[in-house]
This record gives sequence, structure tokens and C-alpha cells, in this order.
Amino acid sequence: MTEQADRRAEATRLQILQAAAHQFATRPYSRVNLDDILASADVTKGALYFHFRSKHALANAVIEYRAERGWATVEQLRANGLSGLETTIDVSYLIAVSDIGEADARAGLNLLEAVGRFDGLQAKVLDVWVGGFAAFTRRAIGEGDVVDRVDPEHAARLLVSMYLGLRQTSNLDEPETFLRDLESMWLLVLPGFANPEKLDYFVGFIRRRTALAVKNTVPLRANNL
Repeated sequence: MTEQADRRAEATRLQILQAAAHQFATRPYSRVNLDDILASADVTKGALYFHFRSKHALANAVIEYRAERGWATVEQLRANGLSGLETTIDVSYLIAVSDIGEADARAGLNLLEAVGRFDGLQAKVLDVWVGGFAAFTRRAIGEGDVVDRVDPEHAARLLVSMYLGLRQTSNLDEPETFLRDLESMWLLVLPGFANPEKLDYFVGFIRRRTALAVKNTVPLRANNL
């Protein structure tokens, strides 16, 4: 293929991924069919099958696409000059705001729960999450914001589980409720690992992040679909 043809093919692939994400973001995996995605993407069935051999393959590609985008954004937070624990909190709110308002973010997590575990993709993606949060926690221990008796990987698994559980028990389509629930969970777990002398500061930090997220978040259906 020529360079121009390569660019066209990549543009078509991205067009299909984005159309699929819009479908998977608001409907269960079992209720989305390829005709829905074709109509939304405005491509031929041949073009779709050229890039993705099945709905399952397309779903996995949406998961991987979002995972790559999400952690690229997280990497940018490292340059913000925040501490390890501040960055950990910021990342959790970044994930939540994206989950609320971006189709590919919500689709990626919906699909991770629905189909990701069958090919080991769920474990692969969540291991990256755990690794990232563990690195931030180790840094926070070194900075004196997290007590040194805490195992960074255990703390990271708790935070990942906390967020995934929140998706099941709260409501992404009610952004303020979801974000207030995230705040409540943070305030509940924080005393278990934060330096008691710095607890008041981080409680205030969490509340400020919640207020900022509530102010800036627009629901997915109202904004993107």
C-alpha cells in the first residue's frame, strides 16, 4: 500500500472504532450489531471486515484504543508538578470525567467488563492500571504522604476495585451523583493509608477536585451522542 492509501485505511479504521464506541457506550454488547456500527460509521461491510474480523474483535480493539489513549493522558499528568498522592487522586477523577462524558472511555470500560475477560484483555488492561497506581503510591510513600506500612500494589488494587465497583453501584448518567459518590469513597478509604498529619490537606484536595469535576462535566448523551 502507498503512504496515502495507508493514511486512508487508518482513517477508516479510526472512523469505525469511534462509531463502535458510540454504540457500545450506551447499549449492552449483546444488543449492538454490526449493521448499527456500519450505519453510524458510514462505511461498507467490506471495509469493516478488512479491519475487524468480527464484533468481538472490534470490541477488543475499542478496549485497546481507549486504554492507549487513557494512559497517554495520565502520562501528561506526571508533568504537572503534583505529589504522588495528588496525582493518584487526579487520575481517579480524570477516569471518572472521561467515563461520564467520552464515548470511547465509557465503551472501553463497558466492554472490559462484558467481553474483556475472555481473551485475557481485562487482566492485561487492569494490570496496567494497578502498575500505574502502585508507582504513584510508592512515590507518595517516599514523599511522606502515605504511611510506609502500606503495600503499594495492594493499595493500587483497592483503588482500581473501588472505581470499577462504583460503576456498578452509582450512575454515570447522573454526573454529580457519580462524582459525589467517588468523593465519598475516597474519604472513606483515605484514612487507611494517608499520613494522619496530612489527612486534612488531602480531604480538602479531594473536595476541590470533586467540585471542579462537577462544574466541568457534561453527560455523554447530552454532549456526544
